[in-house]
Amino acid sequence: MRIQINAGLAFERSSVLRNVSIYIEGSKVVSISKSRDEEGFEDVELVLGGRERIVSPGFVSTHTLLSLYPFRYSIVSGYENANDLISSMTQNDVYHLSLLGAYHLLRSGVTTAVTADPFPETVARAMMKVGIRPIISVNVGCNWGPSDWKREFNVLNERWKGGDTKVILKLCDPEYAEEVIALSQETKVPVLVDRIVNVTNKFPPTVIAMGGGSRSDLSLIKDRRMGLSFLPSVEVCKFTLGSYSPSLSLDLSLRFDPRMEVGYAVSRLLLTPDQALRAISLWGYEQLSMRYPLELGSTPDLVVYQVNEPPYFPLDFSSPYETLIFSTGIPETVIVGGEPVLDGGSPLNVGMKDIEEAQEIIDEFRKTKSLEKG
Repeated sequence: MRIQINAGLAFERSSVLRNVSIYIEGSKVVSISKSRDEEGFEDVELVLGGRERIVSPGFVSTHTLLSLYPFRYSIVSGYENANDLISSMTQNDVYHLSLLGAYHLLRSGVTTAVTADPFPETVARAMMKVGIRPIISVNVGCNWGPSDWKREFNVLNERWKGGDTKVILKLCDPEYAEEVIALSQETKVPVLVDRIVNVTNKFPPTVIAMGGGSRSDLSLIKDRRMGLSFLPSVEVCKFTLGSYSPSLSLDLSLRFDPRMEVGYAVSRLLLTPDQALRAISLWGYEQLSMRYPLELGSTPDLVVYQVNEPPYFPLDFSSPYETLIFSTGIPETVIVGGEPVLDGGSPLNVGMKDIEEAQEIIDEFRKTKSLEKG
């Protein structure tokens, strides 16, 4: 599909562009120009945006739990037990509940997310149905990890290779650190390191340490230029984190909104506004060994916002990063892999029928719990 996107603001890797047109052809960004009459693009199939639009890269979450998404309030409040819920779920339950979470992520501007769920393939299929690019994490030594994690990784890696979906590792028990690192280096995949596992000098720079200022190994992470991923609304930090180039982990965030999360970080002076955007885009892409989606030759995962009336107004050209983080709502359009998957604020691949099916499953869980209490 040949697409032209006009924007008042667009965010490249290291700069902000003003009043530009972005041209997509064959699922690649082929031109970023200030001329809206670029030769060879007179017959575009789809024209999007305008002067009062912002185009940002799609956002990334380096750790997400989607099958528990509908129960996140009660889990955080202590009314529900995550292990009990997981043990009661069928594959069909997981698929439809994850569909809801992926729906929410898409409407929040997320185009790529790592799923660390107990049923990662089912969750990945739900994400693909909605239009989000999944990255599957194989849990090692975690509560929901497979007993034979090496076999699980090899099977999934073989099954999903050649496509957009990657398979990575998540380490929750230091006992397996040596084996996990060896497999990571052999297969050249990143490793998520849980908050309870400290990194050592044996860990390569390709690891992504979860947690912010609460980690006790931050100096080593910084010295060895390892990745760091945090959830601003719950992490305890007494110093800025910009020098660590952190990405964002949505985990089971109550709001499930990347811009709101990094907004907390900006308000608490943990990140500057430009660093906040990089935390939900560039730094996440780099940690996951993915190419930045808003540059020539890249596969475009892009989000278009309309900023022409309150409460999302005005488009402030002098403060572009603040405008994106604090003055944009539900995206107008989302493009993943060069194809629109959300338009007019509504997902194109899922609808109310999917939501109703998921609601029936949630109601059944509530009913079962009520009977057990009785």
